[in-house]
Amino acid sequence: MILVPLSASEWFARNGIECSRVTASDSAFPRHLHDEYVVCANLSGRETIWLDGKSCEALAGQVTVYNPASVQASQFSVEPVSFISVHLPQAVLAGAPALREGAFHHAALFAAICDYAAATRQPDEGLQEQQLMWLCGELMDDSASRQQGDAQLMVQVKEYLRANLSSKPQLATLAQQVGLSKYHLVRRFTQLTGMPPLQYHMQLRLHHARDLLRRGVHAQDAALQLGFYDQSHFINAFRKVMGTTPHHYAHQLRINSR
Repeated sequence: MILVPLSASEWFARNGIECSRVTASDSAFPRHLHDEYVVCANLSGRETIWLDGKSCEALAGQVTVYNPASVQASQFSVEPVSFISVHLPQAVLAGAPALREGAFHHAALFAAICDYAAATRQPDEGLQEQQLMWLCGELMDDSASRQQGDAQLMVQVKEYLRANLSSKPQLATLAQQVGLSKYHLVRRFTQLTGMPPLQYHMQLRLHHARDLLRRGVHAQDAALQLGFYDQSHFINAFRKVMGTTPHHYAHQLRINSR
């Protein structure tokens, strides 16, 4: 199928979903089709696409979407082309809908594809699921997700997260709390809050850890109270948000309180 040099890296595959970063230069795919949905975030270069009898160009910053069984072909420019490609089995999207196809600008979907690709390089399966739900939610683009009532539902989700700081939440549990699909939950929470629910919950946990340290609780005890059973995970997460380790933070508190 590949006529001239083209390569894939950062390969990830789980439960039938595949994700990779593809680079190409002066390369081509002849006409072919897939049994699954294919969505791409175009990072650089220019790709000329033939899709069901029509041609268009995919440019950096655009997304490309193909439905299952759509006949497609690609010609890549001499200038290096790079894109993230995600293959989604039809079973992943409820009802296997026909999506808008071709290359177009969709900033939220572009970000969702990139964030999902980044999550696949982490060992956290919960994070991978969350980013996948966000990606699927953007693909589905359900108009009902824009209803004002969602804002109050997201308040309920925040209250639940704040009341359960000692363990990592499950997306299925959060969705059940407010009667939404996981797709809808992640998408609307991210839109209304500015970050996905798992990252929001981590922020709450770390800020509570800081409050415990301020009260004189030992860093190790604070970590255990908040469900961080891996000390290195707690230290790295705390430093990423607070700019210092919990031990150094507690030490500075003791010095400055004298």
